[in-house]
Parts: sequence; structure tokens; C-alpha cells
Amino acid sequence: RGQRALNCCHIMMRRLSCFQRIGRVHARAESYSGPRVPRPPLCHTAPSTQIREYNFASSSYVGCFGNLPPVDMAKIRADTVAYIEAFDHAAWHRAPVCTIVQGVALDGAGELVPTPDAFDNDVGRMLLAPPDVVDELIKHIQTYEPQSTDLRSAVRAVEAVMLSTHAAALVGNQAMDFHKQDGVTEIEESLEANEVERRLNDLLLQDEIDEKIQISRRPALVGCVSNFSNFLDLCRKVLRNVELGVPVVILSRSNTTQHMFRWTEMLLEEMAKVGVDPGMVSFAACSIEEQRRIMSAASDSPLYLTGSRPVAAAIKELIPATFASTGGPNTMVATKMTPEVEQAIAWSTSIENSGQCTALRHLVAPGCTENSVSTLFRNKVEVISSPTDSLRVGGFAGVYSDWAKSFEVEGEYKLVGPDVPVALTVREELPPAIDEGWRRLYLDVTAKKTADDVSKEEFTDELSRWLVREQPITLAVNDDDPEFQLALKLFERTCQVVYSVGTTEQPALSCQARPQEAEVFGEFAPRRELEKYTKFPVVVPSSTPGYHTEYSSHYLTSQEDVAPASSAAQPIVNAASGLTKGYMTLLADYLLDAAQGAKNGYSARTTLWGLQRPPLGTVTELRVDRDTTVSDVALHLLPFHMTNARDQIGVSVHPDNSTVLDFIKIFEGGKYLSGTESVGEFESRVQQEDPWNVVYVRPTTEYPLVGHFVARLFPLGHIKSVKSNDAKFVEIFSGSDKWLRAA
Repeated sequence: RGQRALNCCHIMMRRLSCFQRIGRVHARAESYSGPRVPRPPLCHTAPSTQIREYNFASSSYVGCFGNLPPVDMAKIRADTVAYIEAFDHAAWHRAPVCTIVQGVALDGAGELVPTPDAFDNDVGRMLLAPPDVVDELIKHIQTYEPQSTDLRSAVRAVEAVMLSTHAAALVGNQAMDFHKQDGVTEIEESLEANEVERRLNDLLLQDEIDEKIQISRRPALVGCVSNFSNFLDLCRKVLRNVELGVPVVILSRSNTTQHMFRWTEMLLEEMAKVGVDPGMVSFAACSIEEQRRIMSAASDSPLYLTGSRPVAAAIKELIPATFASTGGPNTMVATKMTPEVEQAIAWSTSIENSGQCTALRHLVAPGCTENSVSTLFRNKVEVISSPTDSLRVGGFAGVYSDWAKSFEVEGEYKLVGPDVPVALTVREELPPAIDEGWRRLYLDVTAKKTADDVSKEEFTDELSRWLVREQPITLAVNDDDPEFQLALKLFERTCQVVYSVGTTEQPALSCQARPQEAEVFGEFAPRRELEKYTKFPVVVPSSTPGYHTEYSSHYLTSQEDVAPASSAAQPIVNAASGLTKGYMTLLADYLLDAAQGAKNGYSARTTLWGLQRPPLGTVTELRVDRDTTVSDVALHLLPFHMTNARDQIGVSVHPDNSTVLDFIKIFEGGKYLSGTESVGEFESRVQQEDPWNVVYVRPTTEYPLVGHFVARLFPLGHIKSVKSNDAKFVEIFSGSDKWLRAA
């Protein structure tokens, strides 16, 4: 990709061959020859129970990477351009989007409304379902029973056709509806990451067959995302659910809804050919009010969403099992403004006309002025008129000329120029809360006077607190220090999912990750607010049905008298009782396996990934009220107690809960007790001390996969160097105390 840029910046591009969340480097696990993280000493016995591969970072989870299929990108690209050029643009008007139930298009009645594309152009029609049609869909959701819980063979045959025969239509429809410039790379990610996630699903289903877990077969609602719908929605949320017998209902969007409806039609057509019941996939074309009625009627269903935090919060009020991926102000820190860094800034800001979740929103750099940054964009931004301009040449960061004309800058931002639709604000201090500005190019610049000012301890502390509070998806650090001091400080004091480290001559972009090669990806909300938006953090790759899966009661009962392999865990596990005790044994054995420091990735870059501690120097507060049990407290305390995060936890106990208070005072000499205080006293202290996380310990009523339970308490993700085989990077970052390590 980036062929035209390659001609003028070939040295940099050889090193940075992928500029989006995904790229085109075909490194494989079996061929990786870069530096390896030293194995931890064999100081513990094997876990007493087998921890299946679907739990994040477990030793067998690692085995699901590698040996990925090749992808003919050139053919898909050429076929897509041909598809768009031959497309009948009246087709989406003649055949409106409509509700589909049991394979039947319910298009007899309803209000016919325009369907705008990403830039508010009328590209088709949608028939909004009237209440009686929505009632029919609700009845289907409440009564439908899947005919099989194992549809893997049929669904994977359908998937193969969708991503080959229909690949050009998938990319082309998305390009015309969302104006995506590089949907071809999304197909590549789908083909490769799907292979990893299918392996995870295989293991999940086998554990259900072995009666260890129970996968919920309640119909899953799918809130589509327009910019990655072919992978995140079609493959991860729909096909991975359907293949394990979970029905899905795809919800329409107020804009860019045409391309996901068209892949729904194609999917149902291909499903019919292999005998998959059409009731497994429904489409709800209706107003927001009617969608909320569907959600209220399906409140025991899971809902999968990739979108904004406000939307996720509104949905989670109706559906507690909402699994949401939400964005944040992606940040780049550079200690020198070189031509290469300037190009990285321009690409990161303008990727997909600011239509990528990893697009740059905040820059920290020395010596920047409004004039210098404006000049950067005037020189670096490429203006295009249509997606095919980029598709033909492998571009991904063009800015649309017609859309630029309607750009009305808000607030303190200033437009670079009428032909360069980038809105800037430059200040010395860090910005307040930032609005994403989806599909508009906004950039907040924190301009320090010198490179030393960027690296000063006082400022890096302030920046770290800002990053924790705002929770960007990605942080890119471009600095020439061979000891990586700046990048290491920021890595250890924050909790982003994606970190990229480069130099000022080989810079990292904000928009780089290949999850199929263990550059694991996720879009997390600030940790103290996590529960407001999602039940669990969503990680790529993972098994989608696993998010709404629990351990079976009889399996947990069988673990109650099994001692965990970790000697550090045994005393606290023994303090619990019943199903929670059995669950804690599984949890302890998982941590002993997965929390052993950094693991290696498999891309052409040098990548480390795994479970991490909370930002160093921060604390998590567990709040215990009157009726909280010792078992409930022990469950939440265990992951800290048996890892190197044991000094980052405090337990606040209500003075009337004498049982828990006695336990906390005795256990480990009372080291975890942070206060005996009323609700009001606790909340006042928390407001003043501002801990990283506050967990209100509630009665344990469900037992999710242990990997998801841990993800609510600890950060996870990856950090990478843009260089291949970067031995110094591995030496320094693998030795960081930030990686979670169990005892």
C-alpha cells in the first residue's frame, strides 16, 4: 500500500509496510527468526486443570497463531474497481433495505426513507419496519431455537465463498457507502484473522461438548460499524456466532446501512445453498425507537457493538450483556519533527478521511506552531475525488474534495485551508476532553518548546495521567534514544492496548496493528468507567461466542476440592466456598499459565504482547459493603495477590461487615486493608485520591470465562517496534515490570 508515497519515501516504507490497523506483511509463526523473550524459569508445577486456548494469553492460545492463508490482494483490488465501475447506482433505490425474518423480506409496508452514505449523499432507500413487523421479529427472537449447535462446516464453506466469490462486492459496496479507500486490506485481515478465531471457536465448542462450559444460544444483536463491517460484523460478530449455533439479528444504521444489508442478503443466499436454516440470521430495518424496543424485549441477549462511548452507554442500559468496543483520542509523541515524522502525522491523521478507529487525534511534539503544522498538511495531504482513486493505486489516506467543501470548523480549531480540510489547535498544555470528529480531520497539538521538554519527568507524568483518563486506543512514540527511556516511561505508566515505537527517521504511525499476528487489538474505555459501556473488554483475536459463555455448575463443583497449582493462591482459594471456590481454582491456574511476562508476536515488526499490570504507581480499590461475602472478596483479590500486582490493590470495608473485616485483617497481616469506612467516606476518599480503578464487589451470580474476568481487572495488549528483529527493544521492554507475572 501507499505505492505513490513509496516512490518518494522508499526507505521508510520498506520499514513501515502497513499503515492501518492491518497491513500486508506475510510473516508466519514458523518462519519468525527475531529476538525471543527469555522463557521464565520453571518454578511452578503444571496447572491442575487444563486451561483452554480461548482464554487470552494462555500458553495454548499462543498456538492458535501462525500458518495463515495467502491472500491475492492484487486480484481483489482489480475486481473491486471493475465492480464499482460497472455498478448500477439505481439498484439500492429499486430494492430497498428491509427487515428479514426467517429468510423472508418483510417489505410490504412501512415508511420508505433515504439511506445516506458517510457523507450524507442519498444512495438508496430503506423501508422502516412498522410496529407489527417489529413484533414479528421480536417473536422470532424470543421463540427461535437453533436446529444445531455445530454449524462449523457449513458456515465456513459459506465464509470461503463470501470472501472470494463475493469479495469484490463486499469491498465495492463498502467503498460506495462508507467511502472506504482500502477495504481490500480488510478482506486480507478477515481471511487471516478468521483462521485464528475459528481455532479459538473449535476449542470453545469442545469444552461445551465436554460439559465444562455452557455457550448461551440467546440470539445475539449486532450493532454494525461502517468502516470495518466486513471483518468485525460479518465475520467476527455474525459468522463466528452462527457457526456455534448462536442466532444473530443485524441492526440497521441511520447512515451507511446499505453495504451491511447487501452482505446480509448475500449471506442468506449462500446459507440456503448449504442447508443452514435462514432463521439463524435476521435483519432489523427500523427506527432507533423500534430498535430500542427490540433491545428491551431481548434484554437477556448479548449485543456486540463497535462505536462511540455515548451510544454504548445508552445500549448497555437496556442490554446488560453489551460487549462494546469504543474509541479514544489516539496520540503520537515525537521528539523531533523530521520529514518522515511529518509524513507519519499526515497519514495517521487522514487515514480513510479520519474514518479509521486508530486515526491520530492528538500530537505531542516540540517546536510546533499553527503555521508549521498547517504547512505540513498542505505538503503531505493527498486530495481525492472517489474511493477508486485510492483503490487503483493502493492508497488509504486520501481526503475527499467534495466532502471537504462542507467542513464547518467548530470551537477553537482553525482550518488549514479551503483545499486542505484539516482543523488544528496548537497549545502548550494538554487538551481537555476531545471529541472524535468522525470523518473530519481534527488534530490537537500539544507543542512543547524543546525535545527535552517532551521527555521531562514532570511532563511525562502529566501526559501519562492524561492518557489514563482519556484512554486512546493507540499511543505511538517516535524518539531516537537507543535505551527507549521515553517510550518505556509511557508504557509503564499507562494502559493502552496498542503501543508503537519508532524513531524520527523510521517513525511509527498511530494506525498500525495486525491482530492475526499477535499484535492484539482492542478499543477499551477508561478503566473506572468500563462497566458503563461494556460487560467485558473486547479483544481481537478472541472467540466471540465466548463472551456470553459460563462455566457449568457441575464442572465448577468438580474443581472445589482441587488445589490450585500456585502455592500463593492456595490460602486465598481456601477462604472461599461453593462454586466460587471451584472457579477460583480455574482462575488461579489460568493466571499461572498466562501471566508469565511478555510473549512474542509473529509480524515483520518486533512485537511483545500479553497481560499487564495496572499503570505502575496506581491502585485499584475493592469496595466491600454490608452484605458482601468473603468468597466474593477473595475472588477479586486473588488475581492481585498471586501476581506482581499485589502492591496495587486496596480493600475498603464497610464497618458493619465484621466477617469480611476479620478476614482482611488476618489475611497477609492486613496488608490489603485500605480503610474501614462508610459509603460516603469511601466515595469522598476515592474522589480525592483518584485511584486507577474502583471495583464494587457484588454477589457472584455468574462465572464467565476466566480470561474475561481478568480482563476487567488488568490491562492487556501489545507493544511493537517498527524494526524487524529489534533485539534491544526486546531486551528493554520484555524486562519491564509492567508485564503481569504470577507466582
